[in-house]
Amino acid sequence: MKASVSVAAIVSVLAAPAFAGNITPPADPYVAPPPAPISDWAGPYAGVQLGFGDLDINATNPTPGANFPAVNLSDDGFLGGVHAGYNWDRGTLVYGVEADIDFTDISFNTVDVDTISRLRLRMGVDTGSAFVYGTAGAAYMSGSGGGFSLDGWGWVAGAGVDFKLSEKWVAGADALYHEFDDVSPSGGVDGMTYRLRMSYRF
Repeated sequence: MKASVSVAAIVSVLAAPAFAGNITPPADPYVAPPPAPISDWAGPYAGVQLGFGDLDINATNPTPGANFPAVNLSDDGFLGGVHAGYNWDRGTLVYGVEADIDFTDISFNTVDVDTISRLRLRMGVDTGSAFVYGTAGAAYMSGSGGGFSLDGWGWVAGAGVDFKLSEKWVAGADALYHEFDDVSPSGGVDGMTYRLRMSYRF
C-alpha cells in the first residue's frame, strides 16, 4: 500500500512540469496602436478659387496738350478661376510652384479687367495639418477699354495657408498684392486680391 502511494506521488511530481508547460499565460491587456501613416505635402494638385479684388488704376496724360484726361480710379469686385501646382516636402520645409488664372468683373468705368494670371513660387512651414507659406512671382493682366490696354506683365507677392481636410482634399486662403507698371497709354495698376481655395491632391 505504501509502495503504491509512493509511486503515485512520484508520477504526479514528474507530470506537473508537463501540465505547467501547457498553461497559456494571460494576454497582455495593452496592445500598441499601429504607427500613423506618414503625411506630407509633396506632389501635384489642382483646384478652384473664388475671391474678391480691390484694384487702383493711375495714369497721366502721355502727351502734353493731347485730349487725354488723367485717370485715378479704384474699383473692387469678384474674381474666380483655377489653379494647379506641385509641392516638394523636406520635413518642416515645403516649397513649390503654382500657376493660376482669375476671371474678374472689376471695371474702372469703361476700362475692364478681364483676367489676372500668375506664376508663383510658394515656400513655408509644414505643421502637419497646415501649410503656412509666403509666395511671390510674375503676374499678367488682360483687359481694355476707354483707350487703355491693360495687357501687361507685373509682379505679385503675398501669403497664404492650406489646411488638409483629408489626404486628398485641401482648403486654403491667400492674400496677394499685385503691381502692373506697363499698362498703356501711360500708367499702372496695383491692388489686393483675397481668395478662398479648394484643391485636390493627385
